Amino acid sequence: MKIDAVITAGDGKAARRLFKKNKALLDVAGRPIIRHIAEVVLKCEEIDRIVVVGPREEFLEVIGDLDVDIVQQKRSLAENGWEGFLRTIPECRQEGFCSEETIRKYRDKYVLFLSGDIPLVSVREIRQFLSQCDMERYDYVAGVTPEEVLKLFGPRKGRPGIKMATFHMRDGNLRQNNLHMARPFALRESIDLVLDAYEYRYQKEFVNIVKAIFAIVKFGRKNLAQALFIYLLLQLSTGFSSLGMERAARLVSFPVTRERVERLVSSLLNARFKIAETTVGGAALDVDNEKDYMTLSIMYKDWMNQITQDDHHLA
Repeated sequence: MKIDAVITAGDGKAARRLFKKNKALLDVAGRPIIRHIAEVVLKCEEIDRIVVVGPREEFLEVIGDLDVDIVQQKRSLAENGWEGFLRTIPECRQEGFCSEETIRKYRDKYVLFLSGDIPLVSVREIRQFLSQCDMERYDYVAGVTPEEVLKLFGPRKGRPGIKMATFHMRDGNLRQNNLHMARPFALRESIDLVLDAYEYRYQKEFVNIVKAIFAIVKFGRKNLAQALFIYLLLQLSTGFSSLGMERAARLVSFPVTRERVERLVSSLLNARFKIAETTVGGAALDVDNEKDYMTLSIMYKDWMNQITQDDHHLA
């Protein structure tokens, strides 16, 4: 059965603009980032309808010729994702709203969500992610990529690269890779938590760490102690690692396992949550700042060649 996909590429609340532009409109190898992503998703045989959410008039100029549905952005990522999802439902498109009857009818509907700033995403990586999304068992599957793969895109002697932050667990160091499979109607009650998690995602900024702690206190009441414990261990291990104290980072992260995180997030969201690991790497290389954008632009062809090599991934 084919699934629908939503590419969220808005530049509203909590989104970062680069060079005073929506990141998805920046050119990489002569094409806007959003076009790179849309063309890749169009090549996936597993995907049916594709919805792109962002500044509609600007997107019409760069991807208006593609077989995608372009939707005007809202104020935040959560709202953009929600609006994109509703556009995959025929009744919502036709009536302009979603009735309770329609919600009941499509309660189990799930879609693939991608961010609009990952020009190195590939068909192979999307398929690798989809192959792990058992939506009979889960309501939300989040993609991650191991640090060992990300090092292939890091700086080396005589060659620029992007050093990406990871979160540390006993099972290994991972980075979220901007691929998500979710059943939105099953997550309606936890949408505020999802919104806060996105807004405070830049954890190198101390103010966002403080805000994230307040969000945990607000939404994690039934598992407050465990949620704070895991979050603080993740922060400590990342801090030790940034100081070059890898042994201390491994020691602090020892209590944090993938299974434990999955159980905790499932409890916080009141939904069945799963982490899915991909080993290609492109989807994890999002454009977060101007330096990374310049590096990615320079290295794009080399990295795409690396990604498309059959022996690149570690699986």
